[in-house]
Amino acid sequence: MTTLTERYVWAAARSVPESQREELSRDLAERIADTIDARIESGASDPESAERDALVERGHPATLAASYSDRPPMLIGPRYYFVWRRLLIFLESFIPATAAAASALGLVIAGGGWEVVGQAIGIGVTVAVHLAFWLTLVFALIERAGSGQWPGTGAAADGRGSAEADPLAWTPEQLPQLPESRRPHRRADLIATLVWLCIAAGLLLWQQFGVVWEDGERSAVPLLSPELWAFWIPYLYVLIALEAGFAVWIFRNDWSPASAVVNVVLNAAFAVPLIWLFVEGRLFSDEFLAVVSPHLDADAVRALSVLFVALVVGACLWDAIDGIVKAAKGGGRGTLSFPGNRSTRP
Repeated sequence: MTTLTERYVWAAARSVPESQREELSRDLAERIADTIDARIESGASDPESAERDALVERGHPATLAASYSDRPPMLIGPRYYFVWRRLLIFLESFIPATAAAASALGLVIAGGGWEVVGQAIGIGVTVAVHLAFWLTLVFALIERAGSGQWPGTGAAADGRGSAEADPLAWTPEQLPQLPESRRPHRRADLIATLVWLCIAAGLLLWQQFGVVWEDGERSAVPLLSPELWAFWIPYLYVLIALEAGFAVWIFRNDWSPASAVVNVVLNAAFAVPLIWLFVEGRLFSDEFLAVVSPHLDADAVRALSVLFVALVVGACLWDAIDGIVKAAKGGGRGTLSFPGNRSTRP
């Protein structure tokens, strides 16, 4: 070997485990020599440049060495990539939002003002970054401690093995249901959603005529502040109409990643203004508060406030996560099962 070939072989060999270096060096030197001879015989290169042309044809030594190594030059290989991606999307879809909501709730209870919004967003972003980093690190370590099985096949690299031996193995049970087989479930969801939205729209109007009974008679004390009719109650009616249209769209097209995102946005569009109005003291009418305040002490007011915010956040988070789960399952009903996405329906 000449100095140029020796440098190339050494650069390639240092990229593989020590136990493979001798074999790689010998095999690679022979291949380079054969390539040089072939280029000279074919006239593709003259004797002075044949060696350099042969090395250029081989490409970067580290890339070439990767084909000899059991450790491909990637952070997360195809064996675990799709499980990592699915798990990351699923966790990122609700954990940062839950952390932000929980921190905002705690800050509100502590008497925080508008600064709560910025602090909660900062906490949510921090949690999202840490979640992505640590989950990726775990999968990178798993990749480097892999068992030598090909991705998602349930078989070892030598062709032997079974699906039972590989927890990441693909099985026919993971196939999504056909759209028509899921339509009965979607029809029930559509009916339940439309009925609930009609009830909610009716309650918004009904509460204006009084929700307090005194001495067995109903008094004209509205639950919500009449000032909300200037914008926020019509805003809620618009949201109800959007939710109804969204429910019909889901019935016709089924759940998808895009529809899950729309569902999260609709839930946020409801929860954020409602909690903000409550924290600012603009949600309930003064007449209603005047009636109920004498019956509640400070501890009861604080407990009910926390309960109200927790119920709003919890209901919206549950609905958002439910949509994400259905989208991840390819539509229909059910819950996620990691690793893989195994359906329990026939």
